[in-house]
Amino acid sequence: MKVCAALLAGVISLSVWTPSVAAVEKQFCVFDVAGAAGFVYKTLQEYQRKMIKTGVKLSMKPYTDEDQAVDDFRAGLCDIVALTDMGVRHFNDFTGSISAIGAVPYYEDLRVLMHILSSPRVDEHLAQDGYEIVGVAPMGAAYLFVNDRNIDHVDALKGKRITVFEGHHDARHMVEYVGAVPVDAKISNFARLFNNGEADISYAPAAAYEILEMFRGMGDRGGIVKYPVGQVTIQLVARNGEFDDRFVRQSRKTVSRLYPEAIRVIRQYENSIPADRWVDISPQAIAGYQEMLRSVRIDMQQSAESSGMLAAGVYDDNMMTILRKVRCYTNPGAGECSAEDRE
Repeated sequence: MKVCAALLAGVISLSVWTPSVAAVEKQFCVFDVAGAAGFVYKTLQEYQRKMIKTGVKLSMKPYTDEDQAVDDFRAGLCDIVALTDMGVRHFNDFTGSISAIGAVPYYEDLRVLMHILSSPRVDEHLAQDGYEIVGVAPMGAAYLFVNDRNIDHVDALKGKRITVFEGHHDARHMVEYVGAVPVDAKISNFARLFNNGEADISYAPAAAYEILEMFRGMGDRGGIVKYPVGQVTIQLVARNGEFDDRFVRQSRKTVSRLYPEAIRVIRQYENSIPADRWVDISPQAIAGYQEMLRSVRIDMQQSAESSGMLAAGVYDDNMMTILRKVRCYTNPGAGECSAEDRE
């Protein structure tokens, strides 16, 4: 009995014993317009805690300037960098296409897409030009912030000044397509341009209402059009070979599992906006936006003009097809699902 007890004790001790191995430290640069106090940074702290199980300790550094984060990553000061999908277009046009105008209208569409992106089926598209995407998480739907509540349908956009982010050629094409006037902007100054009255319309996640105080630009007559014109995501980028396959696979799964908590926080921001600040639009106006955005995407892909070709060049055909299939999966009755000019 004593021998058996000794053997059992040995087995138990072996089962709970783990070798003491120092974690490898890597630099993790995170863009969040609110810095370390922002919800993106705080969400990714959960990712940081979970990834220590892979033997990698991620040392996080906040950035409020996305361009600086990109520059530091290129200079080798960051091993992983977290950027918006627009920032990621420097490194991967497949996942950079997620922010295609109107291509991911609802959170259910985004949930399905997050599942696809964490699957090995798309691995070949996640590595390009020496870089690889190691995770994608939501930042929130982008809405139109307007200084006049009467801007509640597509035709009302004509002649209005709309902020367009630097390098966001597809958004510029859309603005010009509807007869509006593009106002050059960066993530660091678009809210100021709107708040100072230099633009009539700006698009951003609902969190910008509070964090960037975009209610100031609305004045008494403005609001937020209650129709998402796209989705903003935060994406993690690393250099190929910086991490082993086990880390990369675990990273993508871990980030995808942040979806429920990220959406919970996003909805908190949306629900905290006073009800009278939302601009409800009719089903006909929603259909008008959906068809206009689809027409813009198709027009870009068929355009022979340099501006159209430049805009279309930021979209990856494989991702655009996936996004259409996702929309038709969640809304099979949509006109585009049977249209001949499908994406």
